[in-house]
Amino acid sequence: MTSENQTALGGRLVVVGGGTAGAEVAFASRSAGWTGEIIVLSDEAYAPYHRPPLSKDLLKMDAVFADPDPLKGAPLYAKKNIELRLDSRVDGIDATARTLSMNANHSLSYDRLVLAVGGRARQLPLIAQLETRPTNVHELRTLDDCARLRSCFQTGRVLMIVGAGYIGLEVAAAAVKAGQRVILLEAAPRVLARVTAPVVSQFFEREHAKRGVEILTSTTIDNLSFGADGRVDRVATSDGAEYQVDNLVVGVGLEPNIELANDAGLEIGNGIVVDDSMRTSDPNILALGDCVDFHSGFYDRRVRIESVANAVEHARRAAITLTGGDPKPWQVPWFWSNQYEHSLKIVGLSTGYDETRVIDDSAGTSFAVEYLRDGRLIAVDAINHAAAFQSGKRRIVETIHA
Repeated sequence: MTSENQTALGGRLVVVGGGTAGAEVAFASRSAGWTGEIIVLSDEAYAPYHRPPLSKDLLKMDAVFADPDPLKGAPLYAKKNIELRLDSRVDGIDATARTLSMNANHSLSYDRLVLAVGGRARQLPLIAQLETRPTNVHELRTLDDCARLRSCFQTGRVLMIVGAGYIGLEVAAAAVKAGQRVILLEAAPRVLARVTAPVVSQFFEREHAKRGVEILTSTTIDNLSFGADGRVDRVATSDGAEYQVDNLVVGVGLEPNIELANDAGLEIGNGIVVDDSMRTSDPNILALGDCVDFHSGFYDRRVRIESVANAVEHARRAAITLTGGDPKPWQVPWFWSNQYEHSLKIVGLSTGYDETRVIDDSAGTSFAVEYLRDGRLIAVDAINHAAAFQSGKRRIVETIHA
């Protein structure tokens, strides 16, 4: 450990962000030997909580909508001497003075700073240009988003969802089960086109269609009409159709929150650029999670990954950096999605594949797709097939590092 690190260990570590990455890096740093203050700043009113259940569980009307499931209980913050400040919005970073400006009129100094600021839902241009956002246009990033959207679910209402990625499909599954007419718009020729092979897209299109979800691929919104109350009431689509809607959900991806880092002069790429130690271009500032552009030692290229597993790995790697340890090898990334009774588990990144293999397709509802590049396994999609997921995880590591 360098003398610089020994000095910093007793200083003030400030973490900006109350998601998985923010909570994990605080606790991991304490466990790894950070002895000074640790302060976590979150702009939400809730302690860091598990977010995957928002679309996979809490949106379902037969689920009990309760307080958020915290990542760490309040007694653990006290036991580990980690200060959690809620409703704390950071407005700017003075990297030279090592201070943050907060809630418009407060400042906070730091010795080391971690940006775990995540991202926000990408907006449709037709919505972004409006002076006032219609109250029936929704996104799903936070517990409050989930509560607002769920309160709109009533039998017979019409919900249009823009974007057939994981969030859009999970919302569709919950909404159609709640008795709504669900119209799903996707600009690409198939659902999940950006992340899966056609056979996986076809499976989920069939499953949603069986439940009554109307899927319109290669279709976008041409125009919106508004009622006297400012709410969207009609949607004209690129295929020439027009739909009366009660609510609109936008699920077209995530924009990394780079503004604080950019204003502070940090290097920006497809997110906040960090090195293998999660350090930004300012060695006193680290960044991690959904918001960072990093070099994956596993795939030997720069990536930005939005997943809980990635956030946890980044947090533990950053904690090691902060306390002077040696980083562990990169792990293969993995993700999951639940729709109806089906479980989709994905391991690896399939980008750039040149061959697929479908395995164990005898029943049609339990199968896996292997993605290969130059004959080497790089990713696996496992639908209701836990064994293929586990096997794929092991074999990807073996083949890529062979």
